[in-house]
Amino acid sequence: ELDKEVRRVSPEAMSVLEQHQWPGNIRELENVIERAIVLGTGELLGVEALPENVRRPRVVRDVEPDFPDDGLDLEATLDRIEQQYLRLALDRTGGVQTRAAELLHMTFRQFRYKVQKHGLGRRGDRLD
Repeated sequence: ELDKEVRRVSPEAMSVLEQHQWPGNIRELENVIERAIVLGTGELLGVEALPENVRRPRVVRDVEPDFPDDGLDLEATLDRIEQQYLRLALDRTGGVQTRAAELLHMTFRQFRYKVQKHGLGRRGDRLD
């Protein structure tokens, strides 16, 4: 289907694929493997053909949240945080939504849903 002759996956690449958390489930895994096959050379799919976010995932630090004595609206707080990160990703990528989705380690479909949910789509944003 991809006109490539990849016959094996290196042990290092297999280890990276097994250890990665797949937020997009099987579809995301399929896309990563297809991309690695297209970008790779030869019969061996090596770790260097895998995307940066799969090879070297960022470690998420625990943050001590501020919890007011009178409580908080958790859903509204999470929505605000989500909006902030969506905006930051769009700003950092110059509005290129596919790259913004990659920065946030989510599928493009998940990203588009959240952008629409928060009304963040702009005319200048691009899909490429």
